[in-house]
Amino acid sequence: MTVLDTSAGEPGALAVPVATPAALLAADTTSVGGYVAQAKAASTRETYAKDLRGWASWCTSRGISAALPADPLDVARHLAAMADDGRSPKYVARRLAALNAAHREAGLSLPGDSEGVRQTLRGIRRSAVQERGYVPKRARALSTDRVRALVADLPDGLAGTRDRAMILLGFALGLRASDLCWLRIEDFTEVDRGLDVLLRHSKTDQQGHGVTLPLAEGVYEATDPVRAVQALRAALAERGYDRGPLFRSVHRGRNEALGRKGLTTRSVSLILERAAARAGVSTEGLSSHSLRRGMATTAFARGEVDEASIMRSGRWSSLIVRQYNEVDRWRTPASGGLGL
Repeated sequence: MTVLDTSAGEPGALAVPVATPAALLAADTTSVGGYVAQAKAASTRETYAKDLRGWASWCTSRGISAALPADPLDVARHLAAMADDGRSPKYVARRLAALNAAHREAGLSLPGDSEGVRQTLRGIRRSAVQERGYVPKRARALSTDRVRALVADLPDGLAGTRDRAMILLGFALGLRASDLCWLRIEDFTEVDRGLDVLLRHSKTDQQGHGVTLPLAEGVYEATDPVRAVQALRAALAERGYDRGPLFRSVHRGRNEALGRKGLTTRSVSLILERAAARAGVSTEGLSSHSLRRGMATTAFARGEVDEASIMRSGRWSSLIVRQYNEVDRWRTPASGGLGL
């Protein structure tokens, strides 16, 4: 709302619209809401919004008010109902995380802090393992040979140049799909042995402190991640782009028109699946996380870099045993040292 300020100036002077204190406060509140929303990644906000709609729908079907705060008993019933319908423990836990987030943002007690809710979720996990043999889905780790195959038959043109850079860069540095999507053209600096790669923020660095990772030159020209990235940056520069998202959509057609926004994480998986189909590589268990897991398991198995370097590149705060279990378990098995 605005009012006309006629308290000053010559008679007949043009009145100047001035925002009232109430309007200013409303604008400030809107800004606060915008920044609160930005505290989570867009993909997280979308997923949580979907989960909250699912909760509201369940409540409506049972004549329960979905207003906050939610009754912990109703939340426990909701989690149990999803498990009964065959939802995985991971899915059920995410639904609870969405409800907790909504309560936290409203300054309310979290339903997940209720002992009844915690016990329900614990029981769902235990039941899934013991009664259904549930095993969490894990991305298949890609090996160096598989990565070479993925990029060997990529098509010529801008789309192929983009896909080659994405696959080789993601594998070489153990990047998440979100890391790849957030990279910008200007985040690369040439150094003697390769490129310094600036990750402005990531899944574990939402505040944007940033980290610089070293991208070393490859052994073979066809699979050198440094050459692949530089080729993509040069192609984008020819189109007039020296800043902005590195990985963009490329529209089919003679001119291969470029999108202005960065790709989504789903696009990374689709690019991998398409490359695998072209190369005759199985897509079973293949996802964008296959590049990240592949870097860890391959580097560990080859033994040419120490564990600390692997952890720094992947930005793991501690060794994740399951990352290395499949390649290290036969190195010195305890069962072989028992003299049986």
